[in-house]
Amino acid sequence: MSGAAVSLWMNDRNGLETLMKRIWLATTLMLCGLAQALFVGQVARAEDEASGAKLLPKDTLLFVSVPSIPDSNEEFEKSLTGAMFHDPELKPFLDDVQKKIDELSEKLQQEIGVSINDLLEIPQGELTFAVVERPARKLAPILIVDYGDKKETVDKLLKKLHEGLEGDIAEHSVEEVDDIKVHVYTFKNSDPDNPFKTLAYFCEDSTLVFSTEVAALKEVLDRWDGEGSDTLADNDIYKYIQDRCKEESGEPDLVWYLSPIGLIQSGLNMAQSVVPQAGVAAIFLPTLGIDRLKGWGGASFTGVGEYDSISKAFVFSEQPKGVLEVFLFPATDLAPPKWVSADTSVYFGGNWNIPQAYTAIETMIDGFQGRGFTAKQLDRAADGGPGIHPKKDVIDLLDGKFHMVQGFEENEDGVPTQQFLIAFDVKDAAKMKKTLAKAAKAGEGQVETREFNGETIYEVSAGGDQVISLAVAAGHFVVTNDTPTLEGMLRTDSQGSLADSPAYKKVAKHFPAKVSMISYSRSDSQLKALYEMLKGLDNSEFIEGIDLQKLPPFETLQKYLRPSGSFTVPDKKGALTVGFQLREGDK
Repeated sequence: MSGAAVSLWMNDRNGLETLMKRIWLATTLMLCGLAQALFVGQVARAEDEASGAKLLPKDTLLFVSVPSIPDSNEEFEKSLTGAMFHDPELKPFLDDVQKKIDELSEKLQQEIGVSINDLLEIPQGELTFAVVERPARKLAPILIVDYGDKKETVDKLLKKLHEGLEGDIAEHSVEEVDDIKVHVYTFKNSDPDNPFKTLAYFCEDSTLVFSTEVAALKEVLDRWDGEGSDTLADNDIYKYIQDRCKEESGEPDLVWYLSPIGLIQSGLNMAQSVVPQAGVAAIFLPTLGIDRLKGWGGASFTGVGEYDSISKAFVFSEQPKGVLEVFLFPATDLAPPKWVSADTSVYFGGNWNIPQAYTAIETMIDGFQGRGFTAKQLDRAADGGPGIHPKKDVIDLLDGKFHMVQGFEENEDGVPTQQFLIAFDVKDAAKMKKTLAKAAKAGEGQVETREFNGETIYEVSAGGDQVISLAVAAGHFVVTNDTPTLEGMLRTDSQGSLADSPAYKKVAKHFPAKVSMISYSRSDSQLKALYEMLKGLDNSEFIEGIDLQKLPPFETLQKYLRPSGSFTVPDKKGALTVGFQLREGDK
């Protein structure tokens, strides 16, 4: 398709530039809709024999599958986002967007004989993308598309593909694999550094399968009857992850999986053919504990129970060591502290095993530099400068619990800037205050101090009008660019705690009693500043033909936005994170 576009405009640079701008525009607009349709829409269960996980080898490195695109689109219409796109007040603006898409569609119709709608209607069932290492030391992407009764459209596209590649660009050949014709295009004059030398595909049972390697297609064909046992669906790690990510009251609209250690090892294998020394890096993987990161995957659902959408992700790592021990978050009671305001846009909290993290880092460093090396370096640091011992005067004073608050505030030019506040619970506030005072004194005039409500706030310029404030407030060590929130922590008459707000309580009731991390988000407050900034743009600064003044008041969209939350809990084989948006909820 892109080859045809280039040929059409080859002798007209202005035309080519215009075409690329329009393609960018249409792609951007379509992706916004498709992202919702693919990742939010609920789909019906695909038949087992159509499952991409059963067509791929057990050691598949990356797997993303939508069981049914049409069902996904249908369920998307029932979601809050789908309802928003049908709001009458948004229609005038969307009509402008549709006109731009229609313009591109007309050009595509002239180029390749099919419209954008024809292209979007091709997937009639499962859509799967995967990456495998076939043959050895070559990563091969695989795309599997169930096109159902859209054979005529697919034939048109394949014919255009053939016309665009055969001849000067590639040599065409056909291989027979189990009586199925595999079309192979071998590129001529290919860049030696380009890992993709071929493009291959086959069609069978109303399914189109593409890859850059014939060996990868043969792997799929070996499992075409669905009776093989050496498949991704039989991979114990993949099965465990998907079992932990299932939702009893609904089927997933999206399933994904990747093998972190597999991808790393495959990357090193490929690099080794060019740089032999790259193989040495593999020796350090067990030392760093990277080899324990066996899998990461998840699933997404829409319209399940009280949720408008819910997604689950699981990190598989048995007996973590090395680097992985740095990121251990034990389950405990977690909630926003009383000083977190009820009108907070985003809150995130967690419980970090800081002593274990320090021990893991010290062990790794000493493993390379010799036993006791880290401790000696920290003692040496304490003997110089402000006289602060990084471990005794900072790390050992941290409790492990931390909190982060985010929001947006418009600057003098009306541009929204992100505000943040990070607070770490401390075991001994008095000692932490002494540490902070020592650090400020060593700043030699670069740190300004001021008193507020009996406490000292230290301020450091971050360039321009940005100021980073530090303090020990309400039993926390605080770093922020949002001084008003910090001052609110130090007041004794603060009102309206997030933890007591109806909106947070509706989200929090879905949290387990003991969690490693939690989050709460009000998407309406996050999006409002950005939305108003978009509406304030001059049409000449945006896209020709789309009138930004037709955008409705933000309140039109706000009624479709609900509070969302997430939580993470540890598991004997890793950790599970669940994120969700409610169907209903207080603003």
